[in-house]
Amino acid sequence: MIDDAIYWVWLQQVLKYGSHKIRTINLMYKDIKDFYNAGLNEWILCGCFTKKELNNLNSIKIEDVKIIIDKCKMLEYDIICYSDEKYPERLKNIPNPPCVIYTKGLLPNLNNKICISVVGTRSCTLYGAQMAFDLAHGLAKSEAIIVSGGAIGVDKAAHKGALQAGGKTIAVLGCGINYSYLMENASLRNTISKNGSVISEYPPDYPAYSSNFPIRNRIIAGLSMGTVVIEAGEKSGSIITANLAAEQGRDVFVVPVDMRSSVSKGTTALIRDGAQIVTCSDDIINEYSNINIEKKENLKQLDKLKNIDFKVKVSKLSSHNINNTHKENKQIKKLPNMSDEAKDVYEFLKQGRHHIDEICVNTKIPIRKLLGIITELEMFGLVKSYSGRMYSRADFIS
Repeated sequence: MIDDAIYWVWLQQVLKYGSHKIRTINLMYKDIKDFYNAGLNEWILCGCFTKKELNNLNSIKIEDVKIIIDKCKMLEYDIICYSDEKYPERLKNIPNPPCVIYTKGLLPNLNNKICISVVGTRSCTLYGAQMAFDLAHGLAKSEAIIVSGGAIGVDKAAHKGALQAGGKTIAVLGCGINYSYLMENASLRNTISKNGSVISEYPPDYPAYSSNFPIRNRIIAGLSMGTVVIEAGEKSGSIITANLAAEQGRDVFVVPVDMRSSVSKGTTALIRDGAQIVTCSDDIINEYSNINIEKKENLKQLDKLKNIDFKVKVSKLSSHNINNTHKENKQIKKLPNMSDEAKDVYEFLKQGRHHIDEICVNTKIPIRKLLGIITELEMFGLVKSYSGRMYSRADFIS
């Protein structure tokens, strides 16, 4: 996949990290090479790129990113691009998947396994470290894959618990895999790479800027069916991860802690907002006991039920739907003082809940104009919005 990978690496350098436009491009172009060869005029017509992005598209060339490919070959890192069959399905279905992920070690097949992320504060208590270790150990014994951030504290305890159980674990870094980051964990990361994988969307040598980590956290949540939070401050990275998991339609679990503790505020807020309390690994495993994880199709169905499958859905109309088609068309005609494009958006949203990029691609309305149209529909009470720039008809029942 190196031929495709170099174009995806190029796109990641163009759009930078955490962009919501990867899915839009993938829907508009069947082949990433076609997008690269489209040229500036066609990129402008896409209507979704900022001036800075258009400048990057026009100025950054394939030759400019070959150094990244060569460095990965030298370090023996794999490059898994968005179009690669090895790219995890769950990660592909988040609103802003990375164009590529760089991996050290063998990335487990996550599509047919329970995958749980365990996150929490770096300055955890002995209780927090023990709970992280025990939960990860028990989950790994049940053949679940453990994901965490490769840091000290809760992350380190979770990785160790999975490894001591003989299980697989994944460390998602907020910098290049080879960057000198938390060197006290270098030996642990090396062990992880032999019993799972160390991964990053950041290329080799990329520094550990503080702004990287909130962006990185969407990958931790996106790889997982559920996220467990163990001890977290009110505005910590772990809470960001939990919120991202909820926005992606994934489960959020919380380990209860002493309410007087400084690391209880974040977890207490999650419990108040509806996160599920867990005290042992069985509490989590039981949540997925009725799911046949071995069947990939069942995983895809689970994703659909959680509204995280943003691919274009072609509805098969039942006889009931056919009987109601005329009624719906009459309803659209009666929409007061609305543009034809607004009616097109309203018509498209009858299919369910959709991300703004998908609406843009299917209605062919430029993103800036589309945002105004959606505001118009919201003012009429016809459309409702969700976190993660998702929209549906107001009468849609999720």
